Amino acid sequence: MKEPILILLIKAVILMAVPAWAHHSPAAFDPNIEVSITGSVTELAWTSPHARLYVDVVQEDGSVVNWNFELPSPVGLMRKGWRRKDLAPGDTVSVIGIRAKAHPSIAIADAILDAEGNPVFSN
Repeated sequence: MKEPILILLIKAVILMAVPAWAHHSPAAFDPNIEVSITGSVTELAWTSPHARLYVDVVQEDGSVVNWNFELPSPVGLMRKGWRRKDLAPGDTVSVIGIRAKAHPSIAIADAILDAEGNPVFSN
């Protein structure tokens, strides 16, 4: 009798893990397209499930592209020592990340450096 209960428990755990894996699936991002940009912070959105960093980048033709970088959750950022006010609009940052397949100005941030090149964040 114990074996069928154990099997049911294992199946339940596997079924509960599938939505979590789907949420964190990297399918929307292409690991072969690394981006490295430097620009001006427009917003640090302290939202759940992922915080977002928005950065204006001036292109060679003078146009401005607002990049949207996915960050860990606010709780994850706080565990790494971040606070909501660590990056403010107007701050210059360099961001390295992996670009989204379908959106050329959306990426997952792997590292963020301040204007002096000091790490602010790394995954």
